[in-house]
Amino acid sequence: MSTQKTSNPLAAGSDFIVLNASAGSGKTYSLVQHILLNALRPTQLHEAYQKILAITFTNNAADEMKARLLDELLEFTALENPSESGFFKPIWEELKIRPAELQQRAKHASNHMLHNYSTLQVGTIDQFTHRLVRTFTRDLQLTDNFEIRLDLEAMVGEALDLLYSTLGDQPELRDSLVDLIQERMNRDKSHNPDRTLRKEGLKSFDETTLQEVKNLPTPERMLEISKNLDEEIGCIVQEGRNWSQKCVEFLRSNSLDLTDFTYKDQIQKHFLTFWHNLRRNDLEAGKQALNSRLIKGPIDEWAALRDAMGEWQAKHQRKLLMLKQATAKLQQLAATRALLDQLSALQEAQNTMPLGAFNKLISDELQKEPTAFIYARLGERFWHFYIDEFQDTSNMQFNNLHPLIEHTLTKDERKNSALIVGDAKQSIYRWRGGRAEQFMSLVNGTNPLNRFNTDPAAPEMYSRETVQLDRNFRTYPTIVEFNNAFFPKLSNSLTQEAHQRVYAEDQVSQKSQVGEVGEGEVRIDFLHLPQGEKHSTAKHAENVFEHTLSRINELRERGHSLSDIALLVRSNKNAKFLANFLVQHDIPVLSTDSLIAGASFESKLLLAAAKLHLNAGDRESLFDLAFALTKLDKGPANIEAFTFQKNCVDGGLAYLQEVFPGAKKIKFAQQSLYQFGTQVFQTFGLLSSSNAMVDASLDLLFQFQSMGGALSDLPSWWSVESNKRNVSTAEDLAAVKIMTIHKSKGLEFEHVIVPFGIDDKNRDAEYWIPFDLHDELQRIPVTKTEKTEKLFPEEQLSAIKNEENFDWINLIYVTLTRTVCGLHIFVDGEKPDAFGKALREHFELGEEQRTVSLGKPVPPEENKAAEKPAVPKFNSDGSQARMSQLMLADTAPEHWFEGKADPRQWGSALHRVLQHSSAQQGRALERLYRSGKFSKSLHEEAESVLRSIEDRKELGPIQKNSTIVYVERTLANKAKVLRPDLIMSTESEVRIVDYKTGQEKPAHQKQVDEYSQALGNIFEQIEKSIIYV
Repeated sequence: MSTQKTSNPLAAGSDFIVLNASAGSGKTYSLVQHILLNALRPTQLHEAYQKILAITFTNNAADEMKARLLDELLEFTALENPSESGFFKPIWEELKIRPAELQQRAKHASNHMLHNYSTLQVGTIDQFTHRLVRTFTRDLQLTDNFEIRLDLEAMVGEALDLLYSTLGDQPELRDSLVDLIQERMNRDKSHNPDRTLRKEGLKSFDETTLQEVKNLPTPERMLEISKNLDEEIGCIVQEGRNWSQKCVEFLRSNSLDLTDFTYKDQIQKHFLTFWHNLRRNDLEAGKQALNSRLIKGPIDEWAALRDAMGEWQAKHQRKLLMLKQATAKLQQLAATRALLDQLSALQEAQNTMPLGAFNKLISDELQKEPTAFIYARLGERFWHFYIDEFQDTSNMQFNNLHPLIEHTLTKDERKNSALIVGDAKQSIYRWRGGRAEQFMSLVNGTNPLNRFNTDPAAPEMYSRETVQLDRNFRTYPTIVEFNNAFFPKLSNSLTQEAHQRVYAEDQVSQKSQVGEVGEGEVRIDFLHLPQGEKHSTAKHAENVFEHTLSRINELRERGHSLSDIALLVRSNKNAKFLANFLVQHDIPVLSTDSLIAGASFESKLLLAAAKLHLNAGDRESLFDLAFALTKLDKGPANIEAFTFQKNCVDGGLAYLQEVFPGAKKIKFAQQSLYQFGTQVFQTFGLLSSSNAMVDASLDLLFQFQSMGGALSDLPSWWSVESNKRNVSTAEDLAAVKIMTIHKSKGLEFEHVIVPFGIDDKNRDAEYWIPFDLHDELQRIPVTKTEKTEKLFPEEQLSAIKNEENFDWINLIYVTLTRTVCGLHIFVDGEKPDAFGKALREHFELGEEQRTVSLGKPVPPEENKAAEKPAVPKFNSDGSQARMSQLMLADTAPEHWFEGKADPRQWGSALHRVLQHSSAQQGRALERLYRSGKFSKSLHEEAESVLRSIEDRKELGPIQKNSTIVYVERTLANKAKVLRPDLIMSTESEVRIVDYKTGQEKPAHQKQVDEYSQALGNIFEQIEKSIIYV
């Protein structure tokens, strides 16, 4: 496969193009341009864009591409002189037509696209696979009504509950699970067995792990094998104890003590102590123990005993370690396999399937059908295929796409094409299944793209080439030049040629298209503690915090906004510490945690209140509630925070009620979940002003209520789901951004600060290795550590180490290429990590040199005014507004723009508002409006409905203090569970009220009659009302 460097992929004439796009090279621009080339190629086919399938890695990327495709068309059609378009010039040159003719094609295509926007086939690979499965349900032997579940974590939780419920019938599995949990809790007192089992269950859906686990014996058989292997361990342990006893007898019979030996400490440690109990210790006597000598006495006799023990260790050392690994893992694997079996049973019972199972389903079918009949049908529909971020695809995804591409490219009737975009240097998701090596094989032409060999000549039936984008439209020259020089040197540590080639000078080097030569700054500081102060991790962290704060203030003094600055860290732990420090010094921070509902103190307050409702004496929840109130600045002003927290814990709800009288309602049970939440927030003064976290928490609470959730189940559900709920925020918020390197991928920032370096440690990395000690186990998972490395085959270990090193370099590459005009790196000058050492070596710095400064700063006004050549931004001529309206039209409820809503959404929202007291309904409606659930006209209409309801005589009793009100209280009759909207109990009667939207139907009256029958056994006088809203 030929390779060419170019800034114009449209000039590549091959059918199959691999676009090797480094960071900042304008790959989205090139991708959109190439898609429009094929969309506008046919002369009279205005809907040609429907023959194009584009696959992206994330939903955000798909939305951006769809918006950009239409926006470019609309901008081009609005030009009075089409020849002025720099974006479309390469397209009309490639098609060999006049600009005016291309503009006419664009007008027809954009008009068709505006009216058929949903047929623009741009989406994620999961969406594509989902559509594929839906299309070929019967071919894949699925039922027509199977459901897709996106909440894999919740499914695993349900399967875990099922597993627990069956342990009574599986005593061996139960006892093994208890032993496993006990052993883990002995090592870690804070160990949470539920969380660990869930994590291992989720991990088993990794493609490699899933295949390996499926090949294992049944859980019961694994436990039997574990016992057999444990017996072998027992034999080795006994032999070790015998050798230890022989040493003791040798000393005693010869009247010797340890001072008579060289390396006496090693003899004591290993032969006399560790070997006496090899079940708890490892067999790892080193050279000193095995070369120890007797200074006087029976020297030869000791040498013979010592050598015999050395030979025994050499024979059993690896075996003992492998057996220990196997017995520990088999308990875990038995639990995981049992969990997967329960998950399969759950899927069958519910007729559901997790989204991640689709790739496996397609893969299994393709293995049975070499002709790829599924893709043959799709191939008739699509002519051109585009795949973005290809370096992040997994093996299975890659193999499933092969036949699709090949089938399309080997057609004769039209000129079909495929374009794959990626960058192996930005592959940082190997832990999630991403395989950079797949894209690398495409770049260098070693992948034949002919997986099934249905036609051995297929690869020769279409032309292929690799195009490398060689310009950088993001970053200023000084930073680009630093990266060009640094990464080829850093990659010298790689041991495999294919990975070395990725970072070769001709693959990394780019030419900056932003600013002038010398602009942009790279600043590296090797931090040292004050002289005489002893180095520690904590002390270094404090030093980093101070320098980070100083650099942020320096950038602010230059005129940069806080929103221009991003701090990139390796772990969330460092992000939290850094965020806390900056907040304490009045620097607004926007971090990943700050955008998660469950991490907010509003959410923690609600969760604590729910726990107190269930157990008013829960001291931990009392503290959590008080702590959240003080953090939200809602505690009593005349009491110190610590004193208030202590008083809450000691005095309980009684004390809390003295300070907040409304807190007594926390114990009341006659409220719906949603009303409970609003009551909590109102009691503590959080409903008086707009609060995104309060709104997000109430939204989540209403979701749980709509699922039929009960308050007793809320704490466990909330602990999981609230941490998945992201809260949107304004993009222009003036705050420093703090995020992990993985989160930063695909983003750019004016200034990037790397405060903590980037270590090369691959934590908790687990690999499947060959197991030769039992016929029924071919492979077992082993966590790679310095101790267990000796268990790995040499070739596998070498490949793993090279991949880990490659992934680490990729992490550094992603970090250093996020910036536009300023790169700031802090290194521990006293104990530098691998990244810090590489920087020192690159600049050939001596120990006394503590700073590196390259280039010159870019003033903020120049930076913001800088135009990035050939990569135009959206204009503010109204086209962006048109796009916003168009995207809304693609997702909004029916009749939204006429001021109406989908009846189900309208009814659900009004039901939600009507759960409040009349005094609170206005605020509840206002929150719906702020959240975007209602348009302005719907908001006004809802207000009118509420005013009309206030005068209904049926609702008169609700205003009386003696009336007991039940909102959405669950009732049960013999046939089903019922949930009326409102039940009011007075001294003379019980009245059922049900709210309905839309037209009056007989079924409504029937439903209210069912409510009445269910209550008939309890109350004598029952009145029924239906209120239409």
